[in-house]
Amino acid sequence: MLRIIVINDYGVVNGGASQIALSSATVLANRGFDVTFISGISLPKNIENCFPFKFYNFDHFDLLTNPSKLSAAYHGIWDHRCSKKLAAILEEYDPRNTVIHLHTWVKSLTSSIVNEAVKKKFKVVCTLHDYFTVCPNGGFYNYKKGKQCDLFPLSLLCISSNCDSRNYSQKLWRVARQIVQRKFGCIPCGIENFITISDYSESILRKWLPKNKKFYRVYNPIDIEKTFPTDVSLNNVFTFIGRLSPEKGAVLFAAAALRANIKAIFVGSGSEDVSIRDINPFAELRGWQDRDGVISAIRSSRAIVFPSLLHETQGLVVSESAALGVPALVSDNCAAKENILDGETGLLFRSGDVEDLASKLLLLSSDKALSRNLGIKAYSQYWTCPCTLDRHASELIKCYEDILSLSNRATA
Repeated sequence: MLRIIVINDYGVVNGGASQIALSSATVLANRGFDVTFISGISLPKNIENCFPFKFYNFDHFDLLTNPSKLSAAYHGIWDHRCSKKLAAILEEYDPRNTVIHLHTWVKSLTSSIVNEAVKKKFKVVCTLHDYFTVCPNGGFYNYKKGKQCDLFPLSLLCISSNCDSRNYSQKLWRVARQIVQRKFGCIPCGIENFITISDYSESILRKWLPKNKKFYRVYNPIDIEKTFPTDVSLNNVFTFIGRLSPEKGAVLFAAAALRANIKAIFVGSGSEDVSIRDINPFAELRGWQDRDGVISAIRSSRAIVFPSLLHETQGLVVSESAALGVPALVSDNCAAKENILDGETGLLFRSGDVEDLASKLLLLSSDKALSRNLGIKAYSQYWTCPCTLDRHASELIKCYEDILSLSNRATA
């Protein structure tokens, strides 16, 4: 019988990757599969009992919450405690019928766990939620210059580039971690199988990953039930949903909204909240919202604005909006653009161009018929082939079975 070990830095939902790791593990366990979940971070008391799968928590700090900076720096590069604990767990499993599904590892677990899994000849598949398999800062993005980066990872130009969101010392620490990850952590060379979530992100990563690896496509699930499409012509606000940080383009949206004289709403929190208020005093900042709050914000919008300056890997909120019949305004240089047929299911604007974004906001604000038609077509396109959690789980099972079948044939 197929056995599945899911590994993720966090065992609670604190972002898209953790949400997908936990929700997919839950639905797989509910289908009767033997699922084990491993996380590195300390959890709220008794939360393990809330899940239908076996839960191992290594009870560590992540990089930011560790009270010792020295410990965070050391264990953030290579954590032998994690590999030792994983080794003990793997004694109960057989590599011939077990797949290890890796989601995230850079906040608490480190690549030491992959080294242990590969050493014991387990098959590992990694979902590429970001670019940490090859890029030291995980985004192919120069945070100091505010633009995407195309340097060869770990080349002299890359190492000398002060691209980190904090400082150059932090960049050098990330470089050290990446070197250790490559040389000792078996990432990416020791991982034979990867799951990508968009053509856009796969096209970037394939250039830097070893050529002999096998890629599977499993789109991230959208946890929205089909109901009625929103009549966006009745709404007058435009909404940003996500982290309020420079690379996400929230300030760009704030400035464009002011120029277009439209009401801008921000759902999320981050370092840019003060800058947003300074640039656009009419903007409404709602902070982080629960799931119901996010859906309510989408349904009350004329359109969702996704102005990210990052490559991204998918952009879930654009698909979520389409599932509710709300069109999106999306930067033309990020993965989320794949979910938009420009002028049919939404609108694209030139990445980083405040004037172009303002003109598109003004167009949708003034043309109710256009915004309504975009929303209806986005809704229709999404529900033609919806990214449901059940579909996501079925595709994962096919992926796992294929990995084990190929492996067992190769060793027969």
